[in-house]
Amino acid sequence: MRSPMSTFRLAVEKALTGLGPFPRPIAEAILEIAYLTMAVDEELRDEEIDAFSVIAAAMLGSKLDDAALRKWLDRFSGEVSHDSVQERLVATVQLLGADHDAKLTAYRVACLMAMSDLDAADREFEFDLDLIATLGISQDEAERVLEEVNQAVSPSEN
Repeated sequence: MRSPMSTFRLAVEKALTGLGPFPRPIAEAILEIAYLTMAVDEELRDEEIDAFSVIAAAMLGSKLDDAALRKWLDRFSGEVSHDSVQERLVATVQLLGADHDAKLTAYRVACLMAMSDLDAADREFEFDLDLIATLGISQDEAERVLEEVNQAVSPSEN
């Protein structure tokens, strides 16, 4: 039987198949959006940190050891009030420029992060709406991405 983390790792790989690779600055911006998604409720859970590690490895193309993971988490840590998260989100999305694929990938990664702890918080819902608007993706695109992520993380029916 697979552990929940190895199952999630496979789901992340499935959800990110065919995306990227992105230039390092774009991948880092996508990772900051992933971090903001998990930090928006002001609580970093073990499941979220594990998920961030898996997503970071997929985005950067290499596995992260504990020290490297800690460096990434420290890099993105800081103020996570609603206003500061919104400011950071706007600044980070600007780093994505006009790369629509990167914006859709950032939304996909945010959906994966939100699903990692199986806890829906009001701030996460508000963040999702802010993220869609800030990324400039349509509601149809967001729904399609969310459906694809749901399919990737849902256990296969045999």
